[in-house]
Amino acid sequence: MIRPSSITSAVMLAISLASTPMTASASDRNTNPQTRVITTNICIDSLVVALIGTKNLVAVSALADDDRYSHISEEVKDLKKVTFNAEVIYALNPSLVLASNFSSAKTKFALKKLGVNVRLISFARSVEDIEKNIFILGKLLNAERRAQELTELLKSPRINVKITKQLIALQYSDNRYVHGRNSLISSIIRRSGFKSYSEFLGYNEGRYIPAEALVKSAPDVLILDGNNSFSDKGGYPRYHPALLNAASKTKALFIETKRWSCGTPKVVNLISSLSVEYMKLVGQNNAS
Repeated sequence: MIRPSSITSAVMLAISLASTPMTASASDRNTNPQTRVITTNICIDSLVVALIGTKNLVAVSALADDDRYSHISEEVKDLKKVTFNAEVIYALNPSLVLASNFSSAKTKFALKKLGVNVRLISFARSVEDIEKNIFILGKLLNAERRAQELTELLKSPRINVKITKQLIALQYSDNRYVHGRNSLISSIIRRSGFKSYSEFLGYNEGRYIPAEALVKSAPDVLILDGNNSFSDKGGYPRYHPALLNAASKTKALFIETKRWSCGTPKVVNLISSLSVEYMKLVGQNNAS
């Protein structure tokens, strides 16, 4: 059994070596990447569970069992929850640690100095990025066949209709933020048949947009956060009153943020749902 004091000393030593180049002697403590896997990011949690289930998972991120953000809360309820902390992770003797490319550089370096096998998975900004991450994880976890199945699933929702009018969809957060073209939600919107609002206006990156400007632009579909409510739990409006205008031709859809904030195979469900809305609107336009 590893003593807590020994772990702390080892981690502190690794952090103190942050300015020292990596040496060839730093190697994985275990060679099989499947035996003791730790995931430290909610998006990676979901990808790994989709690929290998929970059998070889030692721990998952602290948000993995929070229904507000996670699709896998039930599956991981009995697993240990961790933050990206070198001491805690090292104590669990992992054979593979999966972290986001946005994770703490100091912690990543400390773990590698301790001989822990840390692999970075990039945050997905498109459906294509999800496919790439699934492929990478499939190789790391010896789950290449399952990875192939999941990437085929992601490619399955396709729209094949004669477009008579370009339809615009926009995801609008209650803080007035609109994601740019280079974002996962915009990629999902495009896959479902719509043109994203950001692409329509030429916004590659996200920005804040006043509700008045949004109303004037009149997108065909407005994707709002939450569960069919313009008000918060206290009864206060979450969105500008102009968006409530019954005369507006814009259709409002309330979609939980967790359905599009993470790059996992679950986005297929959202693509399919939006595709249905697209087909309905195409039919209405063709009939008018």
